[in-house]
Amino acid sequence: MKTTSKVLLAPDCIVDWKASPHMLISGVTGSTKTNTIEDVLLSTMSAKSRLNAQELGMCAKAYVIDGKGSDLASLKALHPAVTPNQAARTLRILTKDMHIRYEHFSGDFGKTAGDYSVNGKNVRDVVLIIDELAVLLNDPKLRSEILRYLFDLLVAARQASIYVSPLGA
Repeated sequence: MKTTSKVLLAPDCIVDWKASPHMLISGVTGSTKTNTIEDVLLSTMSAKSRLNAQELGMCAKAYVIDGKGSDLASLKALHPAVTPNQAARTLRILTKDMHIRYEHFSGDFGKTAGDYSVNGKNVRDVVLIIDELAVLLNDPKLRSEILRYLFDLLVAARQASIYVSPLGA
């Protein structure tokens, strides 16, 4: 079965991570931004596509960083990072994973994680949602480390099928 980079949020709202790997969600307090983010996460992790019964969803591995430790931190099954130390660790792991993926993906323009297997296992897309980044950047000891990893990921992660969406920066 072939996976897809598209996820359906509502009848008139489709996210296609491959075609447009960036997302901006804005609104006033109480306008369901967090609910939208949660829907995006659940849809990208889904193994069952609502778009086409013949395709699987992205089956993505999701990571969450929530600088305030509030709404998205309640997604305990995803082990959200809420402290600057946890955020730096998550970004460090994803940056290392990105470089490892490059070794396996090199020379195959246009392919995505779903086109590869490593040690007999399919490579999964990765989605990282960062909420309240500004709070994490307040830590003077970890600010430069967080920014360095985030810069590397924002510049190059898409080619390794890692999609990064910083929110509330």
